[in-house]
Amino acid sequence: MRVGLLMACLPSLPWAALAVVVAPVELLGGGGTRLAVRALRYAAVLSGGSLVVGVLMGLILGGGLALASRAVTRVWGLALVGGLLGALLFPAEFVVVTLGTDGAYAQLGTTFLAWPVMTVVAAAHSADIVGRSRTRGWLWTPGPVQRLGRGR
Repeated sequence: MRVGLLMACLPSLPWAALAVVVAPVELLGGGGTRLAVRALRYAAVLSGGSLVVGVLMGLILGGGLALASRAVTRVWGLALVGGLLGALLFPAEFVVVTLGTDGAYAQLGTTFLAWPVMTVVAAAHSADIVGRSRTRGWLWTPGPVQRLGRGR
């Protein structure tokens, strides 16, 4: 789920933070309360929507990789499956950014440019998600590795 949250939140949370900064500027700068409330609503849509999409992306990515790991034994094969799943799941973030910015070109453009980067992130972390490696420590909880023994 951590990779899904990373993939969803990294492109949109900067825009949510910008919307939070714009709200008091609109309020104090003469834009009125209507524009300030609109900016805060956009921030809530961007942050909340990205969290929901990130959880769903993480669950689908993890579940898909868990199923694929039964048939795919090589790390590069898992990376290919993870990259494909990441590329197919990332457009959900476009929906969040579109709703949270009213389809602004700059925000959608940077989200579009983040799409291949987030696909590579999903591919690079696929073996760790499935549990075939532990090269990326931030994906794992601290503590010793718990192995299942026979007869349990």
